[in-house]
Amino acid sequence: MLNEATTLNPCFLMGQQEFNWREWIEKGDELSFSIIYNTHVNNLFSYGRGMGFSEDNCKDAIQETFIRLHLHRKRMKHVQNITAYLFKMFKNNLLDQKERSMKEEAIDPHSKTFSVNITVLDNIIDMETSRIIKEKVAALLNHLTPSQREVIYLKYMMGLKHKEIAEILNINEESARKLLYRAMEKLRTEASCNHLLEKLLLVCLLHLI
Repeated sequence: MLNEATTLNPCFLMGQQEFNWREWIEKGDELSFSIIYNTHVNNLFSYGRGMGFSEDNCKDAIQETFIRLHLHRKRMKHVQNITAYLFKMFKNNLLDQKERSMKEEAIDPHSKTFSVNITVLDNIIDMETSRIIKEKVAALLNHLTPSQREVIYLKYMMGLKHKEIAEILNINEESARKLLYRAMEKLRTEASCNHLLEKLLLVCLLHLI
């Protein structure tokens, strides 16, 4: 992991987060900038890894994201939602990296894969049980398209709102709602086609994350 700070879910820090953002934008307060960095860095790293990028690519993109944030502070007074803005900028930086490394090939940003690393259970159950549950949940998630896995990750693991997800994915809010709804319906359908255990696992997952 990039640092030893606990990964924080932005949805629980919205008030403090907005305060720190305004302090940075309006006053250039370096402590507020550091807090913004520490609040988001691990979630951004996990998101990039979920998109299939290497650890080095993710670290480079995070560095570029926060360098730009620092250098262009005065141009960002229009930004209202720092979490959505950071995720979108980070994602664009990763895609720019990919484009630079594949100049000879056509790149379709929508052809990406997206994987979800199930770590939420690690601290509440023993390792063997956690491994079995993760495998079964991962099998359910594999029935989704990459875009559906991505929206599930942003909504339930990052705790983002539909409006924030829409901004990150470059779609409107209604499309984000529909994408999430279809993903959830597909999960429920796949779970109902399997044993009761998979159904219970799905319910547990969605309550835990």
